[in-house]
Amino acid sequence: MCAVVGSVAPVNQPQVWQAPKDAAGPAELTSSAGSWAASAGASRPLLPADVKKAQTEVKKAWHWLAFVGSMYIVLGMATALGYMDDLNGLFGWWAVGVGASFLTLAYFVWRGEILALVIAIAIYTLYTIAFFAAGSFAFLRIIVLAWLLRSLLSMYSIRQHRQAQAQQTPGSDQTRVA
Repeated sequence: MCAVVGSVAPVNQPQVWQAPKDAAGPAELTSSAGSWAASAGASRPLLPADVKKAQTEVKKAWHWLAFVGSMYIVLGMATALGYMDDLNGLFGWWAVGVGASFLTLAYFVWRGEILALVIAIAIYTLYTIAFFAAGSFAFLRIIVLAWLLRSLLSMYSIRQHRQAQAQQTPGSDQTRVA
């Protein structure tokens, strides 16, 4: 084949193409859409639909915490005041305190505090372990814990989205009116 074309077969040349050392990088990495991939520790920017889903998950989480807190307060008060003597071993004045703490944590989750949701998950986990230690199988509590952890990830992604929006230049999204 080389004789027909009139060329010489390559000898001791690299078989893999190598980019020139002074060549510029691909244009898509310098654009705003690809710049998040080039920066260290960055994640994919959230779409508006993803932000809405994450906000809904967080809303459901603080609603659940408020419901659990209210339930503890009602059952604790009913037991402590003598209306439900059968539940004296399960609830009492301490349940009112636990319910108040869940209501307080629900308020801070509503405000967007990740630490409040972490504390609520820790307390709920401890109660789940206590239920298992007492001999009852609390399958629903495990499902709720998994869902609360998912809500924690949603809350974290909302925080990252807000931080990314705050780091953008103020005039980058605005169009000039002249």
